[in-house]
Amino acid sequence: MSKRDEIIAAAIRLAEVSQPGQANLSVRAVAKEAGVGASTLRHYFPTQADLHEAVALRSIDTVINDFSIADSSRAPADRLYECCAQFLPTHEHRDVQLETWFSMHLHALGAEKRAVSRRLLEHGHRVTYDSLHRWLNLLAEEGHLDPTEVAPTATALFTTVDGIALHSIISPETMTVDAAHEQVKWTIDKLLSSWSPHSTS
Repeated sequence: MSKRDEIIAAAIRLAEVSQPGQANLSVRAVAKEAGVGASTLRHYFPTQADLHEAVALRSIDTVINDFSIADSSRAPADRLYECCAQFLPTHEHRDVQLETWFSMHLHALGAEKRAVSRRLLEHGHRVTYDSLHRWLNLLAEEGHLDPTEVAPTATALFTTVDGIALHSIISPETMTVDAAHEQVKWTIDKLLSSWSPHSTS
């Protein structure tokens, strides 16, 4: 692990036990946790904002779970839904999750655009797309999806999830948590059932 990665790992460890989180990540505390001097930390992260952004980017890289997508004993639609469900609101944290989604897009794309918010949003999109492609490629290898349809299927799932978030904010009485999950299940069933390895073109 590089020195830069060691510093990020130390900052993440502190963030996990801090209240309210990254706001308590001081240069001195992170340097001590990483076992480096403050000057070394400043070499890799000239400002505290640079450090916070690096921690946020690394957290995005590790937050998505593959669950049991590789378990071929389970139905492919069930495995894919389990993975996609982590992008959907939950009963326990719905309001906070949707507020975070909206705030992230507002700060990245709104009137007062923030460059760091845009970078985090774009990185999150890339990581999500990469995960969708990884899951769908695995299902394609098992014969559940046309390999040439992996990219458009990933786009369809991504836009479905993003659309659900927006719909949930605008019309919460119709796009409930349960309705959101049922919509994703329906979409997955349609996408996977539209192709058979024995079909002819």
